[in-house]
Amino acid sequence: MSAATSYRTAAPTTSDRLDDGVGPTLVVFCVPLAPIERTIAVRLSLLTALLLAGFLAAADSLPQDPNTWVKRSPLKDGPVSPGLGYEASLGYDPIAKRVIRWGGHNQGGGGEQNAETWVFDIATAKWELKEPNTSPPGVCCAQQNLFDPVGRRLVRFPAFSGNHGWHWFRENYLSNTSVWTYDLAGNTWRDMRPSSAPRVSPLRCASWDDDHQVVVVFGGEGNQEGTCVYDPYTNAWTRMSPAKQPAFRSGGNMAYDGSNKLHILFGSQFSDDPHTWAYDLRKNEWRDMKPAVQPPTDRNDAALAYDSANRVVVAVVRAIDRAEKDEILQGHLETWAYDAAANTWTRMKPPREPDGHGNRRRIMVAVPHQNLILMEAFVTPTERAPGVDREQQIWTYRFAAGKPDDRPAPPTDLAVITSESGARLTWKPPAQSDGVSGYAICRGEGKIPWQVEFKRVGEVPAKQPAAFTDERLTTATVYHYLVRSIDAKGREGPDSPKVRTQPRVVEDAVVSVIGPKEVRLAWESPGADVTGCHVERAAVEVFSEDQLVRLKKDTPPLDEPSVGAIKAIGPFRRLTRDPVRDRSFTDTDLDLGKPVAVEGEPTFTHRFAKDQIDPAGKPYRYAVYAYRIRPVSALGVEGGAGPYFLTLPRSPQWLFAKEDGERCHLKWVANAGQGLKGYRVYRMEGPRVNGPGQQVTRLTPDPVAASKFTDAKAGKDTRRYWVIAVDALGQEGIPSAPVWHYRQYRRYYEPFTGEWHQ
Repeated sequence: MSAATSYRTAAPTTSDRLDDGVGPTLVVFCVPLAPIERTIAVRLSLLTALLLAGFLAAADSLPQDPNTWVKRSPLKDGPVSPGLGYEASLGYDPIAKRVIRWGGHNQGGGGEQNAETWVFDIATAKWELKEPNTSPPGVCCAQQNLFDPVGRRLVRFPAFSGNHGWHWFRENYLSNTSVWTYDLAGNTWRDMRPSSAPRVSPLRCASWDDDHQVVVVFGGEGNQEGTCVYDPYTNAWTRMSPAKQPAFRSGGNMAYDGSNKLHILFGSQFSDDPHTWAYDLRKNEWRDMKPAVQPPTDRNDAALAYDSANRVVVAVVRAIDRAEKDEILQGHLETWAYDAAANTWTRMKPPREPDGHGNRRRIMVAVPHQNLILMEAFVTPTERAPGVDREQQIWTYRFAAGKPDDRPAPPTDLAVITSESGARLTWKPPAQSDGVSGYAICRGEGKIPWQVEFKRVGEVPAKQPAAFTDERLTTATVYHYLVRSIDAKGREGPDSPKVRTQPRVVEDAVVSVIGPKEVRLAWESPGADVTGCHVERAAVEVFSEDQLVRLKKDTPPLDEPSVGAIKAIGPFRRLTRDPVRDRSFTDTDLDLGKPVAVEGEPTFTHRFAKDQIDPAGKPYRYAVYAYRIRPVSALGVEGGAGPYFLTLPRSPQWLFAKEDGERCHLKWVANAGQGLKGYRVYRMEGPRVNGPGQQVTRLTPDPVAASKFTDAKAGKDTRRYWVIAVDALGQEGIPSAPVWHYRQYRRYYEPFTGEWHQ
């Protein structure tokens, strides 16, 4: 069968172009969600369990034959494609029904490492550029970031930053922490700043564990950390240290098989690993599955996604056709499926495989409500794809019609509110509840979710209100709950999402330095049953911009240099004897005028090499501290340690630029902190294709008070701008995310941005 007739294409759709003009309404998004709004958002996200279980797959699914790949974008007469480069990452938000794309190279392929957030609507094949409050530093080799469906956040880990130009290393040094999250509903990025974290590498393997609601991370380029787990509910990392692990690698992929409760790892970018690995988080055990047949394993650059409707892991692997030593000259793609229950790989042999075969060119994500796997493939002229020069392609794959599940569907919107001695659960019946006769309530306890043992503690008939009160609980104990539907035959259905009597972390806080001996904190409560919060503080050692060789080459330091990077964070010590009931705290037991040293075991230390540090550089003149806020529920359960917040101004939010001939206008939302002197504006003068070292000019020697600025001498060359807030002591804070002036590849963005843009 010829290439021209052996595959199906999606039906053409109208080429509606999006125009996201920036107006005053953007200010609305800078306000943190109120507690009740955040609770609603979390509850809504619990619908994800239904989607992942396959119960609602298909009413609005796109037509596509089993075992076929369909090219969705770009298509002739279809919606415009942004033509982005490769090495990005994908996540799927099942409530918005959008694929979120973040990071990767620009349209030139291996150019600037961007931090752009895009969403793709699979039903219409339309792209939308989100211009959020801020963003993490741009990256490449970002595969296997993922989506937390319970918190409804894209979870971003670090990758390579600053290697391909247009990056200011001061932003990278101060903002490139181990975890950021993105909330699509609020178009908001947050730097989660876990104070103790492993090194998380580019080209890692990572997967979301639906049963325990955590992320499992393994490997990555140059990484020796092994198997680690991140719990977004408590913002905490755990090094698992299992008895044996797969060989460390660059690349490969991992997917969570929810039916068999195993994380399946397969593939590598540069090596030959002839194994199919399965990780059982509960047992902390890796197993070499040793199936009888496997896909090609030599430098296969595999991409994986779990098909929950058919209970298989779908893999796209590169098979080598011709190679000379380490260079792969020709290759092709193959689609395989792994059934963990049967321990069998099957080559699917669809009529048409997607285009291309180059390294790091493919990323995949499951779209359960469509019963599809979505893959982005970046194809270049060197791959000689028929009829294709250079394209950012979107393909979908349907393994088969979903396997029927005759068990009763789980309830939705499970929520828990605690009291001084108990907990009250509420939920909603499943959409298909005709055969449901009641609900089984199961409870476990413990701080580590994957070690919790659940036991039935009650049953509620379907004819009664969907609620259950669990009394006589032990104060300060973390209880976990799930609910299962029961049918007329007494059969229990799958687990609902799990909830805890532990409050979620405080994500948003503002630290205001009023003077050298007064710091004020204010924050939002993460739950309706939070009765107070504890405040913790740690000493922070820093490098000044004059002590870091790279920074002082880019920009001449101030006479009194600013903070350039974190050197170490000490142990956190509690400042509050009893939880603070107001959502604010004033710290007067400090003196920022006297630099402090870390005492005791640090929770974080830098990784700068000796040649990156100038021992003769002028040190920072002030003390720096970090604060964490721990919420406490009515039952007396403490939440996890949220992000640490520094005694430096936060990064300015919602920065936008507008070209005006040779002038560049900038505007941003004023910082929420008290006592600010104003803002300094910095401009990057030009590109550097590879490596660090780009001139960054300080345009405002003295801080400007307004949250706007016009650079009258911007010219018509490509520039990049950052804004930094300055506090009452004259401390510069964390740089904003950058914005462009006459950006590179500008024509690609014209359908997606307005006059004001990032």
